[in-house]
Amino acid sequence: MKVLLFGRNPATVSRVTAALSAAGLAADGAVSEEAVLTRLGVVNALVLGAGVVGPLRERVTAAAVRHGVVWVQGPHILPSRDAHEYVRTEILPRLVSAGAVPRAPRRRLW
Repeated sequence: MKVLLFGRNPATVSRVTAALSAAGLAADGAVSEEAVLTRLGVVNALVLGAGVVGPLRERVTAAAVRHGVVWVQGPHILPSRDAHEYVRTEILPRLVSAGAVPRAPRRRLW
């Protein structure tokens, strides 16, 4: 599963991309519209940061749909918040709900 994170703050994109990778996803980050548009053909899912709004969001999500890429928008992450916890509680559930990431199989207890 290849995931592209598009955010406006390079430091946040870096730490959330690292947390996505630590969660087992092949993750990459981008901070410009041009970088996102050139990578849509090689990813399965796009995560938009909270700052990607308005016409920018409309252009990027329309391009994602044209490429068959599932997209989700993440909520704002404070600089003090643990990126791994943010990915686990906010981003992964959204990707699962969107059908971009399969649910983890349940373990049998017997």
